[in-house]
Amino acid sequence: MTTRRTMIAGAAAAAAGLVAAPAIAQGLVEWRMVTAWPKDLPGAGVGAQRLADRIGVLTEGKLLVRLYPVGELVPGQENMDAVTNGKVEMAHGTAAYDLARSPAFAFFSAVPFGLTAGELNAWVYDGGGQALWNELAARFGIRAFLAGNTGAQFGGWFTREISGVADLKGLRFRIPGLAGQALSKLGVVQLLMPGGEIVGKLRAGELDAAEFMGPVNDAPFGFQDVAKFCYWPGFQDPCMAFQLQINRERFEALPKAQQAAVEAACAEENIRSLAQYNARTPAVLADFVAKGVQFRQFPAEVFQAFGKAVGEVMTDAVEGGDDLVRRIAGSYFGFRDRTLLWTRLGEQGFANMRLLPYDFPRGT
Repeated sequence: MTTRRTMIAGAAAAAAGLVAAPAIAQGLVEWRMVTAWPKDLPGAGVGAQRLADRIGVLTEGKLLVRLYPVGELVPGQENMDAVTNGKVEMAHGTAAYDLARSPAFAFFSAVPFGLTAGELNAWVYDGGGQALWNELAARFGIRAFLAGNTGAQFGGWFTREISGVADLKGLRFRIPGLAGQALSKLGVVQLLMPGGEIVGKLRAGELDAAEFMGPVNDAPFGFQDVAKFCYWPGFQDPCMAFQLQINRERFEALPKAQQAAVEAACAEENIRSLAQYNARTPAVLADFVAKGVQFRQFPAEVFQAFGKAVGEVMTDAVEGGDDLVRRIAGSYFGFRDRTLLWTRLGEQGFANMRLLPYDFPRGT
């Protein structure tokens, strides 16, 4: 009898060890988050880790998130599939990477000539955008929330000046997505490659221009060392929103309080990420100036040509989509139309007036 009891006790102990009994007893859950970024990438990569940590804090340690940078557990282009099929529970990236699945994902990341970061927040949080995003994400078995933003971006780094539309013909430009498709209509040769290859191609003369993620992320790669003309504004990305994708079934299985904590952590990171980009960009720009970078504004005729081409591409994408794509586009563009006047009278108007010459205190 004693031997039998000993064997049963030993088997039970072994089984408990295999399933991490202490975690089960305390109701702890550990999830995996894959990302689209290197772990130390300023803004995006650092923000993903901050988000993972914050979820643990807000759930009082009940939901722990282990982060796996791009390629460590899943190839970056397979992040969404990994979340959908349950290989991992979360993925931090941008919805722009999911355009092959539906053009509607663009509206939750960056649309050329679209919404700014503040306007996008307004549409998603209080203009009906999140409900439409939920409907789109449900098709792929996920939930998705805003979880960061770069804010405004450059129009691109160029090795030569752009004086008019004619200068675009034959221009070899690393520019992905809808913007790249639009520029192809103007004679630009759209090229795609990972961020780590861009500077080498510019230095070797195999590229004439490139855009990446904005000043904070461009600087570490050394764009300023190989392309001295930096054009603005960034028509292709008036902002670039990051997202957290979550396996829908596992998210809905969480206690309501933990669901709320995940959503709150995403909203907090959305604010903190944009604040960090805006806080660090001025020093980066000062360094660019010191290194001889020449900031140039796109000529009006070039910008208008960009707008016309983007309009054509967006129209084709929406008309070729299904009912949900058209409803999301209608909501997004309707919000854009309605917010134009307030943006002009509010932030844009004030920013323009602030540039006028007058005496004002200077800081250190």
